[in-house]
Amino acid sequence: MSLRLNLRRKIVLWTFVPAAIILGAVTLVAFVAYQQVTAELVIARDQQLTRLSAGQLASEMEEFAEPLEALARMAPVYSGNPIGQQQVLEQFEQRFAIFDGGVVILDTFGRVQATQPTRPDIAGADWSDRDAFRRLVRTGRPVVSDMVFDGPSRSPVVLMLVPVFGSQGEFVGAVAGMLRLGATSISAFYGEIVKLRLGESGLTYLVDGQGRILYHSDISRVGRNQADQAIVQRVLAGETGAERTRDRQGEVIVAGYAPVPGTSWGLVTQERWDDLTSSYREYQRFLLILLALGVLVPAVVVGVGVRRITRPIQELSQAAGAVARGNFGQTIVADTGDELEDLAQQFNRMSAQLQASYADLEKRATDRTKELAALNAIAAVVSRSQNLNEILQNALETTLAVLAIQSGGIYLLDEEDQRLHLVAYRGFDKQFAASIDSLAVGEGFSGHVVATGEPVMTKDLATDTRLTRVAVRDSGFHSLVSFPVVASGRVFGALFLLTRDHRTFSRQDAELLTSIGRQIGVAVENTRLLAQVQQAGAAEERQRLARELHDAVTQTLFSATLIAEVLPRIWDKDPQLGKQRLRELHELNRGALAEMRNLLLELRPAALIESSLDELLRQLADAVVGRSRIPVSLEVEGEGAVPPDVRVALYRIAQESLNNVVKHAAASQVKICLTYQSDSVLLSIADDGRGFEAGVDQGGSFGIEIMGERARQIGAALEVASAPGAGTRINVIWPAQAVAVSS
Repeated sequence: MSLRLNLRRKIVLWTFVPAAIILGAVTLVAFVAYQQVTAELVIARDQQLTRLSAGQLASEMEEFAEPLEALARMAPVYSGNPIGQQQVLEQFEQRFAIFDGGVVILDTFGRVQATQPTRPDIAGADWSDRDAFRRLVRTGRPVVSDMVFDGPSRSPVVLMLVPVFGSQGEFVGAVAGMLRLGATSISAFYGEIVKLRLGESGLTYLVDGQGRILYHSDISRVGRNQADQAIVQRVLAGETGAERTRDRQGEVIVAGYAPVPGTSWGLVTQERWDDLTSSYREYQRFLLILLALGVLVPAVVVGVGVRRITRPIQELSQAAGAVARGNFGQTIVADTGDELEDLAQQFNRMSAQLQASYADLEKRATDRTKELAALNAIAAVVSRSQNLNEILQNALETTLAVLAIQSGGIYLLDEEDQRLHLVAYRGFDKQFAASIDSLAVGEGFSGHVVATGEPVMTKDLATDTRLTRVAVRDSGFHSLVSFPVVASGRVFGALFLLTRDHRTFSRQDAELLTSIGRQIGVAVENTRLLAQVQQAGAAEERQRLARELHDAVTQTLFSATLIAEVLPRIWDKDPQLGKQRLRELHELNRGALAEMRNLLLELRPAALIESSLDELLRQLADAVVGRSRIPVSLEVEGEGAVPPDVRVALYRIAQESLNNVVKHAAASQVKICLTYQSDSVLLSIADDGRGFEAGVDQGGSFGIEIMGERARQIGAALEVASAPGAGTRINVIWPAQAVAVSS
């Protein structure tokens, strides 16, 4: 009897120990696989969300530049008059409320010309050494600075700089908006970050290009330098990623980091590993319980269940390996009626939950990408054209395509008759469009939206008492949504969508339509501002041409008329003197003709590109002779052709140089030499006037600086040689590399 019991024990030991080892290995594999997959999913999720958040923050920063760009296009701003600039800032103060640190207008050399609110402490200050200003001058595009201490009372701010271009497209200065930083700042900048829903859990902070904190979930840490942290060093190097690491307190965290596009900033998110994997610990305890059961049950049923046990264990191991390789949704079948069947079911649940979690993460990322893509598409539509009707129609079609809706339209408010007119529509015929056109403010859904500035949504048009037009009720449409078209706090109209099925619009749909309404509102506002600027520019150009006609051509023709009247009497008395006056009359008429041609060139800039450089220089020389009676000779050596932009720049440099000779040089003659070489072009303008001391400030004259700027724009070198009493020589060599080669 004892031998049989011993044998039984041996059989139990021979079968139970291997079964227990196998079951433990399977549980461990499942545990490790789930842990590995969870870690990879968490890290991938943090990396993706951080990158998307950084991109959305960049889009929000672009919206900050819009009111500054509108300001930069105003004539008083780019005219360079500090008084007019200050008046514009005070007049449109409410538009720049988002810049709680104030707005500053800089001239071409980075000097502060106007501020709002008034800042005597920085009036006339030189900001040309600011890195952001240098980048602005270099790129000609809006720039966001790192943390600087130019705010009120030298408080820390972020500068949003927008270039200001003159009527000829030349750079004339910049407009800078200051966004305040710090724990005491109620900042629109911080408000936009909060709206991105960053930092709902864990820790989020934003650093500038020097590693200083611009925003932190703990606001008291703003301004601290984090450049010594490895994560900050990676994000400032332009890297995007996420990793499992430890914080300063030694706690395990997942840190995601991504650079903010278009800036030198970096976004860093930190979340506690325990918070991210809290659901995983429940499975850990459950797996431990299953392991205990798996050890006890095989000891009882090992005699009859060895074969039934090994097969599901093998399947479970294979499925766990597949899950570890990222093949989610694995299921196994174990009809054993014991704990192995429970283990298989739990594994199936775990696999299903992993698949659902990954699908949910992909859906959230897809939805956010879809929203950003829709907004980018609308922004692209707005930037492609200045035709408002085309912009509105394309924006409407893009919105309908993104939301998979067939019908909709856009109303704009006519400020004269205070009625809403349908300016764009799709998905219904002209007869229906005419029946819903011309709404009074407050009438119908869209009229209510314009009156209140609040969106309206309804699932059933037939029962909604706010409906006032029978044509809509009888049209077969069931659901409607209408959102305001708004910009700078002003409602310009309404965007509405119609569906023939009963549709419920989600919160994400509402947020997307709100953003689209703002984009369209910006397009409407920009179009109207552009029309105003164009009208002002046309009036200013007419006045300038009138002055040119009076100062140059009219005076020359007047002189010619006087000589022509007295010429017969002079000829009768002294034919030799009459011949001299006749030559003067010829020069005056030739100069007047040249002046008229120059004015025609200004009226038709395309002629500058169509004419050769030789012809353009000859017209300039004739105009100077007729206007100032100073002899001007033109010599052309060789033949060649230059690109249109180089031709225009050389013409403008010669024009500015000759204007300086007429106004300041008191010269008796001027010589222009144009030399074509195999790999370069040399333009030289020399006079025998009073000259000046090179390198000394000439009392506010910007002529040489303007010529130097034009030369740099085409990659040419400008040389100025002058001395008091020795005349002046201006040499322009294109391309600039040819100077180094020849020298």
